[in-house]
Amino acid sequence: MGKKIESFRVYGVNSLKTLTPSLDDLVGDQIVDLVAQDDARRVDVVCRVHVIAVDLERTGKMAALRETTAWSPAAGTPMPTGRMTFEDGTGLDFREPAKTKRITFAVRRR
Repeated sequence: MGKKIESFRVYGVNSLKTLTPSLDDLVGDQIVDLVAQDDARRVDVVCRVHVIAVDLERTGKMAALRETTAWSPAAGTPMPTGRMTFEDGTGLDFREPAKTKRITFAVRRR
């Protein structure tokens, strides 16, 4: 909480379920709350201006990153479904074990 978004990239081709507002509109927005459903399969990342609804499906995981940049195949790590980086150099990965990307993201204005 309190972190400002530097970038948010969705690498799963079918994972982004909204086009407006764009992911670039999230840059500079500050996270004010995380709201998880009882089963922790749905998480809302609540920012000052936007809400990012994340559906982790059955096997998806969120992982905090101590330091990060945008994902690249050259990094030699498995592709996340999505990666959010913050202005302080930390980040969040949204990952799942299968190559079929089932995690979904929907962005809306508050």
